[in-house]
Amino acid sequence: MNSIMKIKTILFLLFTHIGFSQKPAQSIGIVHVSVGNIRSKPAQSAEMSTQALLGTQVQILEKSTSNNWFLVELPDKYKGWIEGGAISRMDSSEYQKYRSMGIDLIVTKAQSRLLKTKNKNAEIVSELIWHNRLKGIRRQGAYWEVQLSDGTKGFVPQKEVELYAKWLQKHAEATPQHLIHTAQQLMGIPYLWGGTSLKGLDCSGFTKSIFQDNGLVIPRDASQQVKEGILVDSTKNWKNLMAGDLVFFGEKKQDGTLKVVHVGIWEGNEQYLHASEKTKRASMNHSSPDFDAYNFNRYLLAKRIQGSDKEVQKLINLP
Repeated sequence: MNSIMKIKTILFLLFTHIGFSQKPAQSIGIVHVSVGNIRSKPAQSAEMSTQALLGTQVQILEKSTSNNWFLVELPDKYKGWIEGGAISRMDSSEYQKYRSMGIDLIVTKAQSRLLKTKNKNAEIVSELIWHNRLKGIRRQGAYWEVQLSDGTKGFVPQKEVELYAKWLQKHAEATPQHLIHTAQQLMGIPYLWGGTSLKGLDCSGFTKSIFQDNGLVIPRDASQQVKEGILVDSTKNWKNLMAGDLVFFGEKKQDGTLKVVHVGIWEGNEQYLHASEKTKRASMNHSSPDFDAYNFNRYLLAKRIQGSDKEVQKLINLP
């Protein structure tokens, strides 16, 4: 190969790489739709791997050159692609301005609405769901005037939101009682692969949402969650388990390694709650009408999550 051909080859490889990975100047994103769907590839037809709720801050890693999709990293370090229309993109100075434009609120109702005016029959500006975060500008009667990260303004009933700082104080202790109370409030939600919201939950999205409502951000997938916490059982000795422990299911391979494919949360009385078809109760007791023989046979172990675990973050420490 002569020198001219070498130069052409180097330039071709260089521009190919640049075209494939464009790192945007605005590296901070804020989700401004009620639920942002995160996919494995930059396309609506790609598999949904997780979700991010309105108000979630994400780190923008790169932009697809073929369409308006961005590779982002979520607060739990999970990465995936989100459509550009679902996030507000900011640089550091724009982000600081956004942070200071109002007081943080969190939606505490399962479903709510952002309204155009202070009237329950007003035009809907945006749907809102449980755990969406908003910027409150001012109280006006029975409503909060709020603004989304993309500049959209509207009104939400005061009784359907709470000051985020106050909410954090009340939801900062992941006790067994608190964890199970949250889990029971999420019963009956349809199963959705990649779901971490009230629109649908997969098994690890269910357990992740439970802990997040109690101040802890745990890893996204069951195969990641099983690496956290302390081992409390691996022999089906249910007396070792405590309400709030995570129970894992899958396959033990011939070489002794475990393939974890499913997770639930222990309720007590030989029962656990999990997302399978919908979020529901199952039992390890053969005589129970809720006995789940399939999961009984593929049970692997149980773990107790702690706030000091390596990949577990305290929600109060996140922006």
